[in-house]
Amino acid sequence: MPFIYGIEQRVALSRCSAAQAAADGTGRGAAADGEGIVLSLEVPAQCAAAAIDGRTDVALVPVAAIPLIPGFSIRDPFFTAETAKFSSQANGRFVPQIITDFCIGAEGAVETVVLLSDTPLEAIRRVYLDAHSRTSVQLVRVLAREHWRIEPQWTDDAECVAPLLPGEARVAIGDKVFALRAEHRYPLCLDLAQEWQRFTGGLPFVFAAWVACSPAGRDFAPLLNEALAYGVEHIPESITKTVHRSRDFDFPAACAYLTHAIRFDLDDRKRSAMRLFWEKIITPG
Repeated sequence: MPFIYGIEQRVALSRCSAAQAAADGTGRGAAADGEGIVLSLEVPAQCAAAAIDGRTDVALVPVAAIPLIPGFSIRDPFFTAETAKFSSQANGRFVPQIITDFCIGAEGAVETVVLLSDTPLEAIRRVYLDAHSRTSVQLVRVLAREHWRIEPQWTDDAECVAPLLPGEARVAIGDKVFALRAEHRYPLCLDLAQEWQRFTGGLPFVFAAWVACSPAGRDFAPLLNEALAYGVEHIPESITKTVHRSRDFDFPAACAYLTHAIRFDLDDRKRSAMRLFWEKIITPG
């Protein structure tokens, strides 16, 4: 919501709705005529798909999906003055890069990306995965392999039937975490961002970052950065005044979550954490 609120306050939004953009097959994030942008709100998996398929100029992309964007390179992932020449053209083709100083990150427990089970960790044999988040799926695989040292069977959460059977666990993300924990007291509840921090000796974790997928998207970077900064500086207002939001939220709970659990600044430590995560999922072990 802080990101959306900042964009609403600082960027001219096109009159074309996200639904219209999807209907005409463009889904573009930045309007070519310079009159504004079309803001499309999707679940993380759909944001990733739009970036990978070339259907958007800029996207907030789950970190695990960023290396899948055609032309992206983990050797030079961040747009800076030093990489400007490289990022503009490579063999005559545009090179996608991360373009803002902001992300969806955590510097400890994030609260809304967890592994739930009634079974002790070492006895887990099956894990149900949330299909809406490629990053949480990859993160739990890395932690299982290199941190917890377990080798469960991985299964789509569409097959999950409550209550979990002995030996089963599930990855849950977003608001459903609060609902699941309210319905049942799970003896095992591991916060995946906090487990990453323990595994890496203190590194934060980044769940999503802003990627320019076209030259127009790269040119939009300064304005987008300014808009995101405004939103992050006005978190309380974003909770109550964001127009493009799915529903109303409990103000104290939302404010506490957005100011304590989520870290929006993409600093050097988060950049290092992203590089390490990419190495883990591209070259396991």
